[in-house]
Amino acid sequence: MTGIGRLALVLALGSATWSAVVGFIGARRGLRAATRTAEGGLRAAAFALSVAAFALFYALVTRDFSLEYVASYTSRSLSLFYTLGAFWAGQAGSLLLWAWVLALYGAVVLRQNRIRNRDLMPYVVSVIAVVLAFFTFLVVFLSNPFTSSGVTPADGAGLNPLLQNYGQWIHPVTLYAGYVGFTVPFAFAVAALATGNLGDVWIRTVRKWSLWSWLLLTVGVMFGARWAYVELGWGGFWGWDPVENASLLPWLTGTAYLHSVMIQEKRGMLKVWNVFLIVATFALSIFGTFLTRSGVISSVHSFSESSIGPFLILAVAVIVLGSGALIVWRLPELRGDDRIDAFVSRESSFLLNNLILLGMAFTVFWGTVFPLVAEAVRGVKVSVGGPFFEGMMTPLAVALLALAGLCPLLAWRKASARNVRRNFKGPAIAGALGAVGLLLLSRGRHLGADVVLAMSIFVAATIVQEFWRGLRARRSTRGESWGRSFVNLFSRNPRRYGGYLIHLGVVILLTGVAINASYKVEKRLSAVAVGQSAQVGGYTVTFEDMQTEDTPERSTVIGFFRIRDADGKDLGVVRSEKSFYATQEQPSTEVGIRSTPMADIYIILTTPDVQKRIAAVSYLINPGMYWVWLGGLVVVAGGVIVGWPQRRRREEPREVLDATEELVAVGTDA
Repeated sequence: MTGIGRLALVLALGSATWSAVVGFIGARRGLRAATRTAEGGLRAAAFALSVAAFALFYALVTRDFSLEYVASYTSRSLSLFYTLGAFWAGQAGSLLLWAWVLALYGAVVLRQNRIRNRDLMPYVVSVIAVVLAFFTFLVVFLSNPFTSSGVTPADGAGLNPLLQNYGQWIHPVTLYAGYVGFTVPFAFAVAALATGNLGDVWIRTVRKWSLWSWLLLTVGVMFGARWAYVELGWGGFWGWDPVENASLLPWLTGTAYLHSVMIQEKRGMLKVWNVFLIVATFALSIFGTFLTRSGVISSVHSFSESSIGPFLILAVAVIVLGSGALIVWRLPELRGDDRIDAFVSRESSFLLNNLILLGMAFTVFWGTVFPLVAEAVRGVKVSVGGPFFEGMMTPLAVALLALAGLCPLLAWRKASARNVRRNFKGPAIAGALGAVGLLLLSRGRHLGADVVLAMSIFVAATIVQEFWRGLRARRSTRGESWGRSFVNLFSRNPRRYGGYLIHLGVVILLTGVAINASYKVEKRLSAVAVGQSAQVGGYTVTFEDMQTEDTPERSTVIGFFRIRDADGKDLGVVRSEKSFYATQEQPSTEVGIRSTPMADIYIILTTPDVQKRIAAVSYLINPGMYWVWLGGLVVVAGGVIVGWPQRRRREEPREVLDATEELVAVGTDA
């Protein structure tokens, strides 16, 4: 199978290159036969890469330690679950995963566009094939998972303990699927620029692609945060690590695109802006791969310094310069069909939303690359940490949160005074009352959290108001039950109400973040004996026992901690572990977590001494974490509703739809 894998990679590279060249010739000369041939080449590359991927899976499962990759990331004692997950544990496998997913996406694009978009497809195929050929080239010549180790060891090094988490099957895969997915909107944008077909056709075609890519990226980012929280053992979930930031960058620009594209669909505006955002999102996806794989920036996620870094940064430069040239060339044709009529309008608020998201993206980008720039220009090593990012991002996040409540309720073109009063009176009162109550409760000691929470109340009130209007409208026009009306809001208008659900998820998530940042309690003790108790944030934690557990691959020290709340109620026992692996230089920590809606009790066993039955222990009370994860789930649920394929259904009578829409949009002056 190893030989088959190597051959399949070479054939994939040849097929992708052939598809790129022939597709471009067909596009330039209008040769349909050449385009069909290029499409066949892309399908052949997808098949060949699938063979290569299954060959690597086979090598991992059969423990073929003659391959350097298999010997580096698996061992005989590693479970099948993690053995299969080792496919993307290293650089070579990750790059193969990228190429494989892109090839499969390309095959899906070909199937979806067998008949439609035939004027765009020659360039779409060429762009996808060029990107595919590039990554396959990296795999074949610079980072090949089928490279022989020379000497076959009796056993492998095993998988890094930090990667032995269920997140290994979710975080990298969804993150890469999101990164790669933005290739498709990028390819259609380039095709639209190349052909001059700059209307809404390409926008409508890639709507689901951009949404699902964003959604997969969202899942990847959230599971990455969860993984860091439970595995790295430092008590937080987002450390502004360069690779964490790299995943956030395309998410921010992708979010901006999903909002601004609605203005083009509704008013024919922001055409240049939308093309720019798609190009930026795709370029930042490649840039994120550069940060992770090049080793130029120190990160707990990054691989050691690699030879592929220059190729990746060159690819980013080609994407930016090439796309920029196309945009400049087509600039006269990219003028909007309309213009913003008033500052207080939905278009204006969406544009402001975009500017804030771009400001956040620039902040993250600059904070991430500044150490590189400083070292290159001044020759000194500097670091940019959490205080910079949090100081810059917090006011932008609060402004973005406010717009999440304002944007959906403002009318298109111009919002009248009546529109503003009808839509914002109730939510504004709720937010104001919430602000007063929060200030009284906190006595002004946590002003930042109070502002975020008051704003969250305002936004949540706008969302509840919209759902109430929708439910009331359906009951009025169709006589439906409350439950049936609620279901039909999503089934009949998933884009609108799924979007509200996404906004609600963001509100819940940011509420949790604000509470955690303001009310977190830490107690780090250098010596805690078995039987000793500690008071932390209203909880009593007792170090009840310490045990050891030995297996062929590791030796583990387990600490057992009993938790009681302020009323003395027993909340159970959690275990925190410190493991020492025979094949790894550094020990691994498994934190103990007791989660409640109020707070997480987070316990880290750091330096245990089994003989003396004493250990250094860190106790953290992390309030709001339940809401961080719940908010992420709600965002994903809303995204699934928006992106879920809609079955054809018997249309409701036109008069019913008109009446429903009129009732829902009361006061919007749309």
